[in-house]
Amino acid sequence: MATRGGRRRGLELAFAAGSVILAAIPEFLLAVGLVYVFAVSLGWFPVAGNTAPFALVLPVVALAVGPIAVFSRIIRVEVLSVLGQDFIRTARAKRLAPHRIYSRHALPNAMTATLTLTGLLLTGMVAGTVLVENVFAWPGLGTMIVQSILTKDYSVVQGIVLVYGIGVLLVNLVIDVILALLDPRSTIREA
Repeated sequence: MATRGGRRRGLELAFAAGSVILAAIPEFLLAVGLVYVFAVSLGWFPVAGNTAPFALVLPVVALAVGPIAVFSRIIRVEVLSVLGQDFIRTARAKRLAPHRIYSRHALPNAMTATLTLTGLLLTGMVAGTVLVENVFAWPGLGTMIVQSILTKDYSVVQGIVLVYGIGVLLVNLVIDVILALLDPRSTIREA
């Protein structure tokens, strides 16, 4: 089992609680908090609309914190599940090198659920850009869709939604191809 008593149990509970809290914060709320702390109070980053490369830090952090928290929990659960399987015990009994056990046996099996979740998280991040772009006053598809909704320009809204939909389809296609290549039972690898 993943959790054990004592100090390790406390670390695992802290990790679980921290990742749940970070994953539950909406992107736009995190963006507003980051702007207040790091741009307004500390003055380390520009508040909005700057084109300098360091001005991308706060929007990227606002978009990435939630998915990274979810992703880290899923990776942890998947790796612990795979490491408890019989084929890993067999590989250890054969005295294979640890790097070979992890890279050849554990990693491909743990990556299937992880990659599937990656596709879902990437498409969710694209949807989160609509609000984050507006918080940071960045010109982009998110800002354009909000302006088009406010001006009732529905053809632009439909076009942007179509672009987002094509993006989601492409991400899912790439993830499915990678999963097929990683699957040891796949016929694609043999071709």
